Amino acid sequence: MKIKALNKIKIILIFTCIFSCEVLDEDPFVQTNTENYYQNKEDAIDGLTSAYARLKSGNGYYKQKFLSTLFAASDQGLSTFELNNFKNGTVTSTDPNIQLIWKDIYLAIRDANNVIANVPNIVMNEELKLRILAEAKFLRALNYFNLVRCFGEVPLRIYPVEATVAEQGLPVSSIVDIYSNIIEDLQYAADNCWDRNESRNGEINNLGRATKASSNALLAKVYLRMASCKRTALSGNEGNTKYLELPESVSTYYQLAKDRCDLSLNDNGFSLSVDINSWMSIFDADNGNNPEMLFDIQGSNEIGQGTAVSNLFTPRNSGLSGTGFGGSNKLKPRFINFHLDKNDPRFQNSIIQDYENTSWAFSINNGSTAYIPTSLTTGNTASWRLWQVWTAKYVDSGATTPYTSRQNWHVIRLADVYLMRAEALAEMFQNPDMASNDINSLRGRVGMPIFSGSGMTMDNFRTILLEERAVELYMEGHRFFDLTRLGVYDEYCSNVLGSTSSQYVQGAIGSRQPEDYLWPIPISEISANPSIN
Repeated sequence: MKIKALNKIKIILIFTCIFSCEVLDEDPFVQTNTENYYQNKEDAIDGLTSAYARLKSGNGYYKQKFLSTLFAASDQGLSTFELNNFKNGTVTSTDPNIQLIWKDIYLAIRDANNVIANVPNIVMNEELKLRILAEAKFLRALNYFNLVRCFGEVPLRIYPVEATVAEQGLPVSSIVDIYSNIIEDLQYAADNCWDRNESRNGEINNLGRATKASSNALLAKVYLRMASCKRTALSGNEGNTKYLELPESVSTYYQLAKDRCDLSLNDNGFSLSVDINSWMSIFDADNGNNPEMLFDIQGSNEIGQGTAVSNLFTPRNSGLSGTGFGGSNKLKPRFINFHLDKNDPRFQNSIIQDYENTSWAFSINNGSTAYIPTSLTTGNTASWRLWQVWTAKYVDSGATTPYTSRQNWHVIRLADVYLMRAEALAEMFQNPDMASNDINSLRGRVGMPIFSGSGMTMDNFRTILLEERAVELYMEGHRFFDLTRLGVYDEYCSNVLGSTSSQYVQGAIGSRQPEDYLWPIPISEISANPSIN
């Protein structure tokens, strides 16, 4: 059988199972021979589909491990599913979870590289070709951004490696080189992706694809991390020291972040929910692609094509998700008590609780309660009283298996962009009041009191900003990255699980060191790649 035919079979499998089968035996760098494959438009689209499919393939990336790992590694999560090392701050290069995450991210980069290298040679509609390349570059940038945020300096591979080529691996690239490639990819994506639901020459930009708005939003997030990490490094934070290598000033990166937020917020097809009821609805299982979501990893109730988020973030066997391995990710009580406003309607209405005669009263199986045993507003200092706090953001009572949730994973949504712009404006002018309009755009819609930064110090503003991000975006995959870029990871984690907690001995479980701002490159990669010291 010809290579092209074999690859066609592979692509068909992508459509039917979205890589629900194991991929851990694959080399994350080496491509199959593609010389005879990329011949026409359909081949280009199929190749891009495989790159998207990698976002929820295997067992290590957005499908399961990555989400729970980010949750457990922050001060937010009480995850116990094979993630105690992350929860306790004792991660080493031998941890099996980082091996899974590392490999699946590089598999995704491999597939994106394959599209980027081969599609330019296809004779097809040029506008569609540019869109396909732009989406592939968006995906490559997203994957490298996750790598550099989690692991720091990593091998930067932007070209395919054919199976016939002998290569022992690349050395790690500098922070500067990695971010330069991410920025270049996202600039291309912002210029050439289409708008939400845009049609050209009979082709439509379907829901779930990268858009101009999502590309600008992700680029804003990249610039904001560069700015905040360099700012905290200049202030003496050792966990972000590598960011001192970045060539531009902190203020320049904040300005670039603000500019990209402007472009994203001014794009067509996206809008904020208008009140608490519509805010709650954006997390409905059947409403994953609502106008507030800029880029979502798509859920489905079809076997092999769904996400695992419902099973991971709601009580196991509760009737709120598919049955299986999950039910491990609850909120840490001290996070609730000390790091967000638990009376905020956004929090109160996005957790599973027993409120009589309301739509948020779920029927939980005996012996698997998800109800909060006491009021959130009483007994605040007793962590055990808030033991069973689960999010309602990922409820899907229609899921039948761990991987058949219709719930999307929200990579970027509009509220995040407003908060990013608020932060960038305040930092640019060293004036917290510059953030007021954007923060109040979010608070006003849910009935929260108006925020005013007038007369506030920047240190106080940064604390309030973290609280605002905590309540708006909790359990959406941002907290670990927020704490590390703002240089408070060690402080906040010790506050929840470390030296200030009566549950633990000083300097033991829960404490963090500068090296904990990044995860170690897995030992399997170090052993296989002699170019990594």
